[in-house]
Amino acid sequence: MRVFWRKRAAQMRIITTVLSLLFSGSLFLTPAAAMENLRLLRGILILEGNVAPGDYALFRQFVGDESNFKKMNGNVFLASRGGSVSDALQIGYLIRRLRLGTDAPSSPAVSAKGFGNSFIRAGDLANRDNYQCSSACFLIFAAGVHRALFRAGRLGIHSPKIENKPIGVTENEVSIGMEGMRSKIKLYFEEMNVPTKYLDLMFSVSPKEIRWLTQSEFESDLKGYIPEVRA
Repeated sequence: MRVFWRKRAAQMRIITTVLSLLFSGSLFLTPAAAMENLRLLRGILILEGNVAPGDYALFRQFVGDESNFKKMNGNVFLASRGGSVSDALQIGYLIRRLRLGTDAPSSPAVSAKGFGNSFIRAGDLANRDNYQCSSACFLIFAAGVHRALFRAGRLGIHSPKIENKPIGVTENEVSIGMEGMRSKIKLYFEEMNVPTKYLDLMFSVSPKEIRWLTQSEFESDLKGYIPEVRA
């Protein structure tokens, strides 16, 4: 019996390690620098760059500063290729509690002069390569009480991955860890008024690819005010 419980305890430690790795930052395509310094532009808070562990604390500190908060117009612009799942979820929950809106980069206009351009352009960013909102960034975008996107094409999702699997961790234990992550994101989507189909879609796309949301998907499932605010 003691041998059984020792093995069980060892297994749980491994699973905990896997979950820690998953939530510490495995939703971006390639390792990159952390989030750029938070700044305001025309009243819009720009969150740019990969979301790294610890960025939630930086975000909370910035919006918690009264002088910063008073200058905000209530919107957060997201330009990120993803990053830490844990920090993305925490930032998302805080955005929802503060009743902030979210906006993301738009694709170029297809017709109608001027249509399809975000309030924040690629040239406004520290790095033009950040002009998208994909992977873990989608989790933050979903938190807005008002979600804006002039034209779809740069808002995307894909399944998470473990960057460096610990020695001794089996594929079965990785699967258990992934299920734990799926459950946490499922609950988050429910609280953020995101249809369940996006959870299935997220976990069906290879981590090496990005599934860009279509205009019709955005308009039918995410656009505008969340139900409780709309009501």
